Amino acid sequence: MKAEILSKVLEILHDSGFSISDCSGTRSCFDVLAKKKEILLIKVLGNIEAFSRINAIELTNLAYLLNATPLAIGERMKSTGLLGGVVYSRYDVHVINSETLRDILRDRMPFIHSVRGNYCVRIDSKLIGRLRRGLGLTQKEIADEIGVSKQSIHRYENSNRISVDIANRLMDFLHEEIRIPGGIVAGGSHPRREGILERNLTSLKRDVLREFEDIGLSSQVTNAPFDILAVENSQEERILSIVSDDGRRMGKKAEMLIEASEIIGGYVVCISNRRQDADIPTMKPEELAEVKDAREFVRILSRS
Repeated sequence: MKAEILSKVLEILHDSGFSISDCSGTRSCFDVLAKKKEILLIKVLGNIEAFSRINAIELTNLAYLLNATPLAIGERMKSTGLLGGVVYSRYDVHVINSETLRDILRDRMPFIHSVRGNYCVRIDSKLIGRLRRGLGLTQKEIADEIGVSKQSIHRYENSNRISVDIANRLMDFLHEEIRIPGGIVAGGSHPRREGILERNLTSLKRDVLREFEDIGLSSQVTNAPFDILAVENSQEERILSIVSDDGRRMGKKAEMLIEASEIIGGYVVCISNRRQDADIPTMKPEELAEVKDAREFVRILSRS
């Protein structure tokens, strides 16, 4: 199931002109990294119930640092199929099916959001008030026409989300489109939350994080094809690093690291106590310790 959905997602992104990195072959909080104007970090699941709170924290933290949009794509939630044209949510991450992704990338934005099991739409509340007044109706009169209370009409004119059923009744009566379409692209909108990755770090990763901090890099441990994402603040240069003494899958991981850096921009480096057979710059921890500041580190990587 997941393989079929992943294949479909990759096809949709390719057809829409995105640069794509398929990261599903390694342990990562996302399966697909894609960029056109915006960066998408996509987790693909057969059943969305498998998307845990920890998954969401890892994904949204990384999206925040990359100014990217975190997104989960699947076909089912529990035993129910996800509907096309509906944006769901799980742990504050947008959830859609592959057909809704296709529609959004073709600028056919969905109107309907699933909120705690209820289907809602965002509305232009000020427009409702203007239309009602243009018809010369009071709130009570329009309430009687569509079968709700006067208090409900007052709420609709001051709130931007109502049920699909009520929205349809209002549109039938007012003969106007009052719904506001919404998408999923909102880079950087998720505030960074305290992660869980720092709790079980290897001593090497702890040493590298400390060295990065000492030379003035902002850094974050990630569950991605790269182990640590660091940013040189003055120039906003990104540094994607593998930090490991385990060389068993280094070649494949280095390939993914290079592919990711080409899509999102940035330098790559492997930091290890051992000699690694990888087509990326490598440094030993003691060599990193000799670097004076972030700019010098970037200069070293740019020459490699």
